[in-house]
Amino acid sequence: MTVMVTGASGLVGRATVKALLARDEVRATVRRASEASSLRQLGAKVAVRDIDTPDALSEILPGCHTVVHLLGGVAQPDPDELFHANHGSVLRALEAAKQARTRRFVLLSVPGADPETTHPFLRAKGLAEEAVRASGLQHAIVRATHAYGLGGLWFTAAVEGALAEPPIVVGEDVASVIAGIDDAEADLAGTWGLEGPDVVSADRFAEMLRGDGATPTHASGQAAAEILTRLLGVPFDAITASFFALPSRADAPDAAQAFGVSRTPLVDGLRLTLDAAATIDTG
Repeated sequence: MTVMVTGASGLVGRATVKALLARDEVRATVRRASEASSLRQLGAKVAVRDIDTPDALSEILPGCHTVVHLLGGVAQPDPDELFHANHGSVLRALEAAKQARTRRFVLLSVPGADPETTHPFLRAKGLAEEAVRASGLQHAIVRATHAYGLGGLWFTAAVEGALAEPPIVVGEDVASVIAGIDDAEADLAGTWGLEGPDVVSADRFAEMLRGDGATPTHASGQAAAEILTRLLGVPFDAITASFFALPSRADAPDAAQAFGVSRTPLVDGLRLTLDAAATIDTG
C-alpha cells in the first residue's frame, strides 16, 4: 500500500516514515527543502510544500490508501497560526483525501483535546478531531502523551530545564502504533490513547536525568516561557509552556494494546536516545 505522511520532518514524523517504509511505499511532505534529504535517504518520496489549500496535496495523494496527518503542534508564532496549523491544516488534508478517494485518515492528537476548552491548543485539536470523525472516512485518532527523542521540543525543554541550575521542570512507540493502524485490515473509526509504561512526575524525571538529588524549582505560564526561551535560545510563549506543564496521561482506550505494540520502558527509551545522540558528528 501507499501512505502519505504530512509534516514528516519532526521527531514523530521521521520515526513514522521509517516504520512505514518497512512495509509500504511512503510519500511525505515537508515545508523546507533542507528537511527532505534525510527522509529521501530513508526511501520516502518527498514533496516540499505548504499545505495551505487542498490542491497542495491533490497531485501527490492519488493512489494513497492512508493519510497520516502530523502537521501542527503547540509551538506556533501566534494564536492565529496555532489554530491554522492544528485545525485548518486538518480540514484541508481531509478535503484532499476525500477528493483522492483515500480510504483511511490517521490524526495525531493529544490528551485533553476538547472543542469546548479555553486552552487554545487543546481547543484546536478538539475541533480537528471533530472534523475527522465527521469526514465519512475510515479514521484513527491517536491521543499521544509527550513523545521524547532527539529533536523533540518537549524533550529538549525537559532536559535543558532539568540540567539547569537550579533545575526547572515544566517517539518510536507512536510510530509503531501508526504503522499498526495502517496495517489493520478491518475498517477503523475510533480514538485511542498512547502513553509509556512508566508514570513519573516532572520532579522524578529531572532527578533521573541529573542523578544528584537537586530539588527543582517550579515555573509556569509566562515565567516558564521566559526561562525556556533563555535555556533553549528559541522563542517560547505562555501557551506552549502551559501545555507542557499539564499532566500528560492517556485519556482514551490503549492504542498499544489495540494495535499490538510493545511499549518501551522509560529508562530503555532514554538510553536509546543517548546512544543515538552519541552517533551524531558534531565536528
